[in-house]
Amino acid sequence: MGAGSGESLSNASTFRYRTIDAARGLGVLGIGLCNAPGFAAPMGRAEQMPHLTSLTERLLWVAGQTLMQGRFVALFSLLFGLSMLWVGGDGRDPVANARLTRRLCWLAVFGVVHGALLWWGDILLPYALTGLIVRPCRGWSVRRLLIVGSAAYVLGVLMLRVDGLVALWSGGYVETGMAQDGFFPKPVLVSFLRENATDWLSALPVSVPAVMLTSGPLMLIGMGLWRADRFLPRFSGWFLVGGMGAALVSLPLALMQAGLLSIDRHGLRPSNLGFLAVTVRLLVAPLGALAWLWIVEHAESVQRALAPVGRLALSAYLGQSLLARGCLFLVPVLYGVAPYGPLMALASVLVLLQAVCAAIWCRRGWPGPAEKLWRWLYRGRPQSVSG
Repeated sequence: MGAGSGESLSNASTFRYRTIDAARGLGVLGIGLCNAPGFAAPMGRAEQMPHLTSLTERLLWVAGQTLMQGRFVALFSLLFGLSMLWVGGDGRDPVANARLTRRLCWLAVFGVVHGALLWWGDILLPYALTGLIVRPCRGWSVRRLLIVGSAAYVLGVLMLRVDGLVALWSGGYVETGMAQDGFFPKPVLVSFLRENATDWLSALPVSVPAVMLTSGPLMLIGMGLWRADRFLPRFSGWFLVGGMGAALVSLPLALMQAGLLSIDRHGLRPSNLGFLAVTVRLLVAPLGALAWLWIVEHAESVQRALAPVGRLALSAYLGQSLLARGCLFLVPVLYGVAPYGPLMALASVLVLLQAVCAAIWCRRGWPGPAEKLWRWLYRGRPQSVSG
């Protein structure tokens, strides 16, 4: 789950870049906020646009769509590619290659357990499989990594959205699944596990190709940016400009979806509008991710607050599912019907709790429990918290 092991391509495995840790921490916590609706409902309900009952909820949802949704996954994909260089080098060392392979295979095992038992929206398994596919590309030149990664990302998004794009081009409309409304039974453990496992298996044929087509190219870009001298610091000002442009491009569609922008939409069905919004969001997500990276690079207070989470990235990611799903059993009446505003408030509290706990944990010098197990599995010997 990122470069949590701190194994560097060029120097000692004891060195850790705080900015990268903080960016990874931001990605993990941001993903947790974006995943909140998925934690609190079965898959069919969570994939729908939430019912927004107030102006505050509408503005909150628009902000999430234009500044967060897709951006943190893209940021984490960039960092995942970087971590493959840190752990496995450029592909010329057979020992490092074998270590990286074992690391990714065990990450896939974590993903299977997490997806089947905790949350149907697991990304560990798709990331591990994608990492195994792009693993041979680590020896490419910086130019090739960036060009191929950028072109493959745009092509991947278009491939994922081709059916809807063809329908819109021909004057048709994008079909959507049936809405799931009404009563949802309280989550009893056995039925909850059965429902979650069913949703996870149903999602895999979609989630795995989607990650391979979008996050795979971003992993290549992450490798290229790192090898071009720590995410191109000389040109990083353009990251913020690109992120602002990405937000402005996404904003009108999000406002229309939330009913805050009244324009003539003759012939544009709500499903078509939603399809266009997601497509645009996917296309501009890497720019938004780089803007968040710029913010982390230039805000020392953010680095201090989020770096501990980044050092415990795998534990934090798994902990999100434990905390969020555990809340369902404390307040079961909210399962599938939680209002958007209170849901995001609860998610924010849980994210803040994770950040505080991570800071205390790292201050004591303890390794992350999931990281410790992961390293023992793929390396066969215990590691210290710094490496």
